[in-house]
Amino acid sequence: MGLVKRLLLLATLLAVALPASAGAAGIPCRNKVFNDWYPDGKIASSYPVGCYRDALKHLPSDAAVYSSLGDDVRGAMRAAMRRSQGLAAPAQVGHGPTAIGAGSVKSALASISSAKPPSLSDRGSTGVVATATGAPLPILVLGGIALALVAAGGIGAGVRHARSRPR
Repeated sequence: MGLVKRLLLLATLLAVALPASAGAAGIPCRNKVFNDWYPDGKIASSYPVGCYRDALKHLPSDAAVYSSLGDDVRGAMRAAMRRSQGLAAPAQVGHGPTAIGAGSVKSALASISSAKPPSLSDRGSTGVVATATGAPLPILVLGGIALALVAAGGIGAGVRHARSRPR
């Protein structure tokens, strides 16, 4: 009986240990490409071409619309193909968050810049400058109403307490 117990214990330990170690090493290759791009908008390492193809198949929809991730992955894949053929290719693909025209939203070029916000002298053809300052007015009004209701409830509770006390 001792041998059977030892074999069952060994089988249980292997069943617990093997899936845990396989899951840690089973990171999809596309995630390595995404993790290389997300911090600075550049793909600086070289990966197998299959990784780039997998990344393009599983491109997050928000990144596909609002960033240059898809273009950068395609560029890195072309560079990896050129390097595998012994041709010259850039070591780093992508321009990062300061690129002008880094993406397009419905055929309109979107520029991502760290420049200062527009001033009143920088008005466009419409003469309107849109800047966000502070909290929106409806939020402030609703917050004021909520505080007034809390205060009224507190006053009501205080009056009820005062009336219930013996005189």
